[in-house]
Amino acid sequence: MKWWIKIGCFLTGWNSKILSQCSEASYKHLKKYTAALLILIILWGFTGFCFAQRYVGAPLYGCILSALIFIIIVIQIERQIILTVGSSRWGACFRIFIAVIMSILGSAILDQIIFGDDIKKKMVEINDRLVQEQLPMRLNVIDARLNEQQTEIDSLVRVNTILYEEIAKNPTHIATITETIYIMEKQEDGSYKRIPETKVKTVLMPNPKTKQVEANDSNIVKLREQIKEFTEKKLSVENNLRKELSSNTGFLEELRAMIEIVSTRLEALIFYIIIFSFLISLELFVVTSKLGDKKCDYDMIVEHQLDIKKATLEELVRNINKDYK
Repeated sequence: MKWWIKIGCFLTGWNSKILSQCSEASYKHLKKYTAALLILIILWGFTGFCFAQRYVGAPLYGCILSALIFIIIVIQIERQIILTVGSSRWGACFRIFIAVIMSILGSAILDQIIFGDDIKKKMVEINDRLVQEQLPMRLNVIDARLNEQQTEIDSLVRVNTILYEEIAKNPTHIATITETIYIMEKQEDGSYKRIPETKVKTVLMPNPKTKQVEANDSNIVKLREQIKEFTEKKLSVENNLRKELSSNTGFLEELRAMIEIVSTRLEALIFYIIIFSFLISLELFVVTSKLGDKKCDYDMIVEHQLDIKKATLEELVRNINKDYK
């Protein structure tokens, strides 16, 4: 058996032993199913790789793994139709529903890749709108902090003014210091004894409110530094906001930009419809082949084996019922 046929049996799930008993018509059906599957494998493998690379930021092995996952999902979905014995209308309708969903997802991902440069331009426009919406809120927050700090500075300045006036009136005050010293006094027996002696003296001390003024001045310096930082942040808040919005562009943001492009530009809408129609046509290759073509002898053999098995089981059930009677 040729390698192409072996690959086709592996992808479609056909039994190579049954196929070896069939005519050329079955081989043609297998080749047709395999060709359709290979087209979908290439398409969704590329889509899965690009999706992981562009939006997940996965490394090379992660992108390859994502492509393999997409391929396995597509193969398993198509096998639901290919391996169905006979024709299932419900299965075909469900596959058409899945085809529409997959086409929407595929066209969304591919179009965002194809329209990459247009999306970047549209994202600049969208970011400008977001900046105009969010900038006042951020400025209000910074202004509120600046007002709080300025209010605190003004309060400390008023307190210091009062303290300076009090210090100017009384720059120093008299403090009494008590000091105990020990004097060695010789006793009659010739020994020495420590005799405590307390001395009281007065000294001039600076006004204690001076330390409070110094602490307030230190806090004022810190607050003014904070005001300077917030003022600089206020001047650069718009640029920082633009950088933040530009660096956090994800799938949904680009999808919104893509929707705006499609809804406002006729040529983009036409191209999107073409891509969507192409993808849904590819997705329905296997369904139309399964429902539109006549049965090949491979299907007939599988159905015949199923009929024989059914008849055998029914005969077995009848015999068992007779034995019980």
